[in-house]
Amino acid sequence: MKHLLKRLSIPLGSALLLTSHITLAGEYPQIIQHILDRGLSVVADFDATPDMRGYILESQGKPITVYVSKGQQHAFVGTHIDQNGNNLSAEKIDALYYPAMASQTWAELASSHWVADGDNSAATIIYAFYDPNCPYCQAFREAASPWVQWGQVQLRHILVGVLTPSSLPKAATILGAANPHTAYMQNVAQHKHGGIAVQESARIRGEPQVRANNQLMQKLGVPATPAIYYKDAEGRLRKHLGMPPAHTLNLMMEGITQP
Repeated sequence: MKHLLKRLSIPLGSALLLTSHITLAGEYPQIIQHILDRGLSVVADFDATPDMRGYILESQGKPITVYVSKGQQHAFVGTHIDQNGNNLSAEKIDALYYPAMASQTWAELASSHWVADGDNSAATIIYAFYDPNCPYCQAFREAASPWVQWGQVQLRHILVGVLTPSSLPKAATILGAANPHTAYMQNVAQHKHGGIAVQESARIRGEPQVRANNQLMQKLGVPATPAIYYKDAEGRLRKHLGMPPAHTLNLMMEGITQP
C-alpha cells in the first residue's frame, strides 16, 4: 500500500488496485483519505457508474482519476473507458477539473506578491512570473507596453528569484521598497547594466514575499520565466511560457487592436 501511494505523486497511465477497510475519514472514504494523506487533494467527485464513485485528484498540477467501488473496499486508479472505447475519464476531467483548477489558479495569482504595470481600471489583466535577471521578461514587458500605455491592459509582475544567485535579492529589493513600482521601473531601466542595486533593508522586507512567490511558481509547475497567465476572449485561463510570438501576444490582449 505504501509503495503504491508513493507512485500517486505522478500521473498514472495504467490502472492500479488499492484495498481498504470500509471506514470514513471526514467526508471521504478511508481509501481516498489514504491518498490525500500523501499530499494530493480532491478537486471533484462524481457518479461514475451505479457501482463506482469517481474522484478527480490533483497531483503536481495534473489530474488523476480514482474510482471507488460501491462497498468502498477497492479503488482503481486510471482511465475509465466504456464499451465503445470512449474515454470517460477525460470527459470528466474536461468538465470538472480544468474549470475548477483555473479558478483556483487565478485566485492564487491574484493573492500573490506582484507589481502592477498599467491602469488599475484596465479591462485585461495579465499575470507574469518575473525574474529581475530574465531578458525574456524584459522583452515581454516591452512588447506589451503599447497596450499597457493605452490603458487597456495591466501587467502584474509576480517577482521571483530563480535564475541566478542575485535574482532573489534583487526581487526582494523591489518588493520590499517603499514604492515597489518605482523600484521595478529602476530594474527595467538598468537591466542591461546589471539591474537594480540591492538595498539590504528592502531586501529583508521583501524576501519572504519572493520566497512565497517562488513556492507558488513551483506549486503550479512553472519551469521558467516569463510564465504568463491570461484569460482568452471566452474567459478560459491560458498559460504561455517564454516570450510570446506576435499572434499569441494579440490573443493575450483579447484581440485588442494595438493603437
